[in-house]
Amino acid sequence: MKAGWQVKSLGEVCHLIGGGTPSKDNADFYTGNIPWATVRDMRSDVITDTEHKITEAAIKSSSTNIIPSGSVIIATRVGLGKVCLLNQDTAINQDLRGIFPKDKTKLSTRFLFWWLKSVSDVIVAEGTGATVQGVTLPFVKSLQIPFPQLPEQQRIVAILDEAFETIAAARANAEQNRQNARALFES
Repeated sequence: MKAGWQVKSLGEVCHLIGGGTPSKDNADFYTGNIPWATVRDMRSDVITDTEHKITEAAIKSSSTNIIPSGSVIIATRVGLGKVCLLNQDTAINQDLRGIFPKDKTKLSTRFLFWWLKSVSDVIVAEGTGATVQGVTLPFVKSLQIPFPQLPEQQRIVAILDEAFETIAAARANAEQNRQNARALFES
């Protein structure tokens, strides 16, 4: 962390919203078109679709909340430490928390995303529970986030985005080379 950067608690600079599960006894709740995310949907950095869709009635009858598109979600119970971005407004279950900046002119959501990914091991290490590991909301709110000026956040995000795009391209290239080698070997 550079000199001059402020450090703030996550709860000071972000909204943290929990979720819930509509009753499974009412099958009609799961016939809607509202995406409803669980940890099973957290397979990549961006959630583009969810396994389940729910109705407006399901939202009204449960503690789930709709998290705005572009927000970060983290797993605070099952799948502890997983971090994703949402590309559409999405309801979430109780194992997840939606996190988004209180002031987007001071905190970049992508900076928040990359920072949360960088501290996922801290979140996992804090997990407690006999059968399902989890962390409390006060713990998540107390996490200390470095808070450089927005242009510096954007510079950091650009570097990380480029680096991880390069890594993804290298992985795809290596996989293609492996498939080509296998096909050549088999022929």
